[in-house]
Amino acid sequence: MTRPLLSRRTFGLALSGLLLAGAALAPAQAQTSRVKLLIGFQDTTLPETVAASKVLEGTPYDVEWVILPGPAAQLSALYSKAIDVGHMGDTSLIIEQGKARTPWTAENVPLQIVAGWRATDAQYPPIITVTRTDARIETLADLRGKRWAYNFGGFNYLQYVLSLQKAGLKPADIQPIQLGDQSATSAAFNAGRADVYSGNFAAVAEAVERGDAKPLLTSDQLDIPALNVFTARGDVVRDRAKSEALADFLARVRRHWDWYAANLDTVEKIYTEKVKQSPARAKISTVYLKATFRPLDDAVIAREQAIADVLVASGDLPRKIDVSLEFNRAFNAATTGGN
Repeated sequence: MTRPLLSRRTFGLALSGLLLAGAALAPAQAQTSRVKLLIGFQDTTLPETVAASKVLEGTPYDVEWVILPGPAAQLSALYSKAIDVGHMGDTSLIIEQGKARTPWTAENVPLQIVAGWRATDAQYPPIITVTRTDARIETLADLRGKRWAYNFGGFNYLQYVLSLQKAGLKPADIQPIQLGDQSATSAAFNAGRADVYSGNFAAVAEAVERGDAKPLLTSDQLDIPALNVFTARGDVVRDRAKSEALADFLARVRRHWDWYAANLDTVEKIYTEKVKQSPARAKISTVYLKATFRPLDDAVIAREQAIADVLVASGDLPRKIDVSLEFNRAFNAATTGGN
């Protein structure tokens, strides 16, 4: 069974409230002998479409969605055990591992990616560096001195870092605008308070379609896999009951993607009525967010390792890391039917 989504008004209180409830959580579970999964997500899009698909009906465990905007909030909630699984980009753990005080090993790895998904429609690249047309940026060299909005963590941040590198620039060569999450950065860009934006394409797609903005670099051009991922704590993965519940949850979300593709009109209505997007944004989001799980395989890990090595060479990470530690392939059977 699922519990209602947290209200948008409780975003700021969600983490502290869950921490206060943490002391009472274990005894409650012991009494009911029923596993509870706390699933973090950055907005209400996926929780709403999963609910509409009814794939979580009849689960032998409880699911509660916790809405925390931005990868930084998701990571904080994971470390504090306020959530069991968090939503972020596939490169978030590269930054976490690379800057960890204690080197990660197979024995102590605190977080692991258990599932990844990506949009299926090629017309909308997952992540993009886009510029305002009135900023008159025609080439990478024209980025120098411009106001550039980004948020720390995840592949949005990596899109910013690798775009800078491709342009041969450093943060001192531009006017960096680091904001808390993607909603804030896209709002700044759409309002004309930034000349450049790196992040989710759907958030600025209306500006692009109006001609107010234009793409400069895509995540594919920078060889970023750009997967949305679910990241679980190490102790959750090692807990047999929670691990089994998580595998079942992921298999149900996989079935939800089939429902999504077959009910695009319903999804668009959900985005306007429940997620409160404008009709134009909802139409774009419906196509942009239509996705499938991808296997966490050797090819993905090799691409992620190459990104980590580039960040070490550029000085953005202090030491070389083993990216394979960040991925748990045990859930591939649930998400894709693979190994």
